[in-house]
Amino acid sequence: MNSPSQNTRATPTSFASGQAVLVLDAAGRIELANPVAAALWQAKAGELIGDHLPNLFTFEVTSADPDWLVAQWEVLLASALAQPTPLRLQPKEAGAFDAVLRLEKAAEEPPHYFAHVSRVLRPLAAPAAEATATSTTPVDGLLGVLNDRSPLGFFDLNFVKPEAYFSPTWKRMLGHTDASLPNTLDALAALIHPDDSAAAPDKLSGRAPSTGTRPFSVEYRLKHARGHHVWVQSVGVQLFAPNGALQRVVGAHLDITERKELEEQSLHAEERLAALGGRGRFALFELDFAGGATWLSPAFKLLLGFDEDELPDEPESFLRALPPEDSTGGLAGFFSTKNPGQTVYFDALRLRHRNGADLWGYAGIARVLSRKKELQRVLGFVAPMPGGLAAQGAGGLTAGQFSTALAELREAVLLTDARDQVVCVNAAAERILGAAAQQLVGRPASEIFRLVHRLSGAPGESPVEKALTTGEATPLNGEFALAREAGAKPVPVVFSCRAVAGAGGQAAGAVVVFRDPNEMTLTPEELVKANRFDSLGQLAGGIAHDYNNLLTTILGGISLALDSRDYSALENSSKACDAAKALSKQLLMFSKGGTGTRQVIRPADLLRDAIRVASSGSAIKVEFEAPADLATIQVDRAQLLQVFQNLIINAIQAMPAGQGNIWVAAGNVTLAEGQIPPLPAGQYVAIEIRDNGSGIKPEHLEKIFDPFFTTKKTGTGLGLATVLSIVKRHGGQIGLDSELGVGTTFTVFLPRAEQEEVVEARRAPSLNVATRTNRVLFMDDDPEISRLTEGMLTGMGYKCDLAKNGEEAVTLYKRYLNIQRPYDVVIMDLTVIGGMGGEECFRKLRELHPDVRAIVASGYDSEDMVKQFLGLGFMGYLTKPYRVGDLSRVIKKVLG
Repeated sequence: MNSPSQNTRATPTSFASGQAVLVLDAAGRIELANPVAAALWQAKAGELIGDHLPNLFTFEVTSADPDWLVAQWEVLLASALAQPTPLRLQPKEAGAFDAVLRLEKAAEEPPHYFAHVSRVLRPLAAPAAEATATSTTPVDGLLGVLNDRSPLGFFDLNFVKPEAYFSPTWKRMLGHTDASLPNTLDALAALIHPDDSAAAPDKLSGRAPSTGTRPFSVEYRLKHARGHHVWVQSVGVQLFAPNGALQRVVGAHLDITERKELEEQSLHAEERLAALGGRGRFALFELDFAGGATWLSPAFKLLLGFDEDELPDEPESFLRALPPEDSTGGLAGFFSTKNPGQTVYFDALRLRHRNGADLWGYAGIARVLSRKKELQRVLGFVAPMPGGLAAQGAGGLTAGQFSTALAELREAVLLTDARDQVVCVNAAAERILGAAAQQLVGRPASEIFRLVHRLSGAPGESPVEKALTTGEATPLNGEFALAREAGAKPVPVVFSCRAVAGAGGQAAGAVVVFRDPNEMTLTPEELVKANRFDSLGQLAGGIAHDYNNLLTTILGGISLALDSRDYSALENSSKACDAAKALSKQLLMFSKGGTGTRQVIRPADLLRDAIRVASSGSAIKVEFEAPADLATIQVDRAQLLQVFQNLIINAIQAMPAGQGNIWVAAGNVTLAEGQIPPLPAGQYVAIEIRDNGSGIKPEHLEKIFDPFFTTKKTGTGLGLATVLSIVKRHGGQIGLDSELGVGTTFTVFLPRAEQEEVVEARRAPSLNVATRTNRVLFMDDDPEISRLTEGMLTGMGYKCDLAKNGEEAVTLYKRYLNIQRPYDVVIMDLTVIGGMGGEECFRKLRELHPDVRAIVASGYDSEDMVKQFLGLGFMGYLTKPYRVGDLSRVIKKVLG
């Protein structure tokens, strides 16, 4: 099966050589892998296709977050395009080993890359020592390398002793470990396929020599540990005794399953070609201009209204089938001028039937050019279009425009005729269906677009057959997946289908539009979250330490008040609660990462939060200084918090013996043109993070921001690469100054914001004091929070009704609204387990009473959340945990 990339791009000369080469798309997904690459990863033919390049290597930090995979690819792309990059390659079944990755751009539009991978071998002497220690086989030097690292599996059969030896590679070839398969002659006999027993090395037919040796090379099948059989080529030598008895067989096995599969596929392809090119609907042709040969399939002749023996296989036969106005330059001119720059193209083709009528078909054309760009050969197929589409091709939308429009669609499109035969697919459909257009056109749609239910696995009804037989369209549906060949995992798909009406109103065909739902949200982004999980791991111990200290203050104050009626420590407990709340807010924001929303903020607040989290549990003293008139900046707050936490963590880790000082300072600066390349002249905020640590070596300064560069034993090399990426995306730059033994200073320059951004809640209609009911509705599914808040509201002079979910809240609100005594305020939690939450409840209350005054009470504390719910129409946002004063202030603000 040919990949689409094989039809559109040239492969490097090394693709056919002994080097492992992969072809990658813009997202790092593998489209093509040569046999050397498959052997390097111990994969079968085609098994690497569709996987992402970062998944083939091991990294110190891993994550299931889809953004993480995108970030890994972007870092690999930036690193390996510039220079060869050392990595740890992870085969399918063996342990990881050292390798070198080099990326090379293959095409600009769309972007594609060649990945060259080579293994880093140990010295030749190393395997010999290992072999001596772990094996009784007398291999050393170069033979040791072959035995240990090559794809050859060695064996030694001794029929005199009797005993056998199979190398670890020989066993891995069959899915066994060295210990799971015994080194015995009986073990080999049990593995040989019954039909191939005569080809076994000890059963080869032929007259044996009276003495000496005889070389052999045979192919047979051995049973894999998983039950299937593997084709191997066995090459070696037989040793005979003076009496002609076979004494010993020594040789090597090479897995040739992929080659055998290709041979079988070639045979099937020839059979399919003969079937398709017969008297079916698939019209094939070949025009060899260099050799002077022409071939027109029986189906091609039948398409034009001729029997097989009525139309000779000559260029003139094809030329006469073209309209005269299209073929003034002859056959070579006709095919040379179409779709310039493309050796393979798909387009509508107008032919003339024997009776003179126009015949529209969908054609796939492959052109072979000489080095001088002269047309040498043309191969192609023609599938007749349904009547409705043929009429369109003759008028309005040209065939070329129709073909181009389909190719530009990101959605996959499959078009059939009235007999369920596929007549057209675009590139997106080829990719999702896993086959080229040539392999799909002419086949029944119900065969290649087979649906199974994503949950139950039950077969689904063919939407094409449904559209053709009943005329009923299938609206957008995401409950099914595309079935694959036996054993392959179905591919989730979202699709719709409808019939294409012909001239008489009857169904002339059907069109299916579909897409892989996993691709619907995958858009490439710059490196933003790559080291977030690594930083969280570094912060976890310190944060836990600080939380325990805060909890000790809280619990101690409460204990004194309960046990000794000593209330003096409760104020400190209250302050500790505030500190824990602030720390939770920053940790939550950091763990969620950026939202992509930029807001105008005060840098001093951001830096204090970064210092609080990054220095948790550390003995390093961090001092902060900022002027009162420090300008604001417009940034993604979570991403910039990540930047400064990274820089502070790096400074802390640079301190010898965990002792030292860090100074964080911010100020307004005016930069001249070229002062800090590549920043333009203008007004900026400069934030300086300085330490008196060990400093950075001069030879490391130029590489400090490179992805994967690190001097730490447990570092990932992603921290500073992430920092620089985020700052540049915000229109800023980073300065660096370091001296060994003195310390390091990072200076971050960010553009000043032009104006402040103010988030205001929805203004409520003025509430006349005389119409107030002093009644508050509180909704929360936690009974302890409900009882506590009820006590607070009662103490403030309000009557309070409690609801544990949105359904109860709506019922209570209706009751008082019906008597013209609606609640003054409704306070509701957002998340309710097993019931209606706050957001849905608010929408229903607004339908009942547009002037409802609602306040969010949530444990999620972030500016983005506040903006989101105030924008929905809530009038206040109350963050948990809260005091009586917090509750009172938000109610008074809402009521005016």
